[in-house]
Amino acid sequence: GMRKALQAEQGKSDMENRIVQLEAEKKDLERQIQDLKAKCEAIEKRESERRQLDEKKHAEEVQFLKRTNAQLKQQLESILAPSSNAAAAAKK
Repeated sequence: GMRKALQAEQGKSDMENRIVQLEAEKKDLERQIQDLKAKCEAIEKRESERRQLDEKKHAEEVQFLKRTNAQLKQQLESILAPSSNAAAAAKK
């Protein structure tokens, strides 16, 4: 009877220690979750900012190329126009 009571008491003590250990593990895992969530949010924010920057750069590049294209087209037309008028005058 006494030995069984001591074993039961020991078992109860082991269980209580195990509960404390598991609660500490749980706290640690919850902290890890918070850390990972924060890292994830930081990465998402950084990537979003990078993507916006890339899109802005791309839009500026497209605008630049359109302007350059328009200027070159204008130059080409101004070069071609007088010579075609001169050629027409020479034929007369």
